[in-house]
Amino acid sequence: MTEDPQNERVRSLERGLEIIEFLSRHTRSSLADLRHATSFSNATLLRLLASLQHRGWVRRNIVEGQYELSHSIGKVLGEKARAHPLAELAGPILLDLKGRQAGLPSDLNAVTGPGRIEIIESTRLRGPMAPTRTALGIRPSMVLSAHGRAILAFSPDPVASRHLESLRRIGSKEELRLIESGFLATEIADTRKRGFGLREAAYWQAPFDPGPELGAMAVPIISKSGVHGSISILWMIDDMGIDEVLAFGCLDDVQKAANRVAEVLDRERIEAPDILSL
Repeated sequence: MTEDPQNERVRSLERGLEIIEFLSRHTRSSLADLRHATSFSNATLLRLLASLQHRGWVRRNIVEGQYELSHSIGKVLGEKARAHPLAELAGPILLDLKGRQAGLPSDLNAVTGPGRIEIIESTRLRGPMAPTRTALGIRPSMVLSAHGRAILAFSPDPVASRHLESLRRIGSKEELRLIESGFLATEIADTRKRGFGLREAAYWQAPFDPGPELGAMAVPIISKSGVHGSISILWMIDDMGIDEVLAFGCLDDVQKAANRVAEVLDRERIEAPDILSL
């Protein structure tokens, strides 16, 4: 007996809504998590997820291949259930970076508050650059990381001062020493001159990634409304130095990517965090 096509469409809709409801409760989920929760086959899940992605309700992050609700669905399911807008809009641009094609991954970092930043997307997949885990959710030091230095260097003075004010309250002993000694001020001035931030030598090798020592440079993402975050390029120090990275054209490439992201943010009317009001 042939099934009624109308009933089949309703059943597919119900299955799609079940996926959306699960993602709204669990934020990011793997295909295995969804299969366990719904009892749908992989083939069914992939078909439904493809439709939801096509319609802009769901996105799949680069770094872990997990699914989450798209930011573009608005406020229907609550702010915490949605992807960070910067991750959603910048993700496709990260995939086009020249450095990635040469095996040099990138992290996308967002300003989350005064003195606080967080990695929200990455092309740093499993391998030498991430031997034990991905970078997603890591909160780099604004004092020691390439991301933090790029953001401090290219933020308006009142915003940079607000970040530093917060860091003096929440920073580690090492961060406070670098701030109070004037070392950070010198590094920020150098960052402005060269146009990108550099990671402090040996910063954050363990326990995050106890593998080859990594170098990193980052440039800020600046829209008309302010600084949203930054994009980095990573490399293994044993294999190459900053001069080789620059000679490969990575700086120009990542700066163009940051400008592309800023244009999209302006077009979508996504405002930079208002650090002065936080």
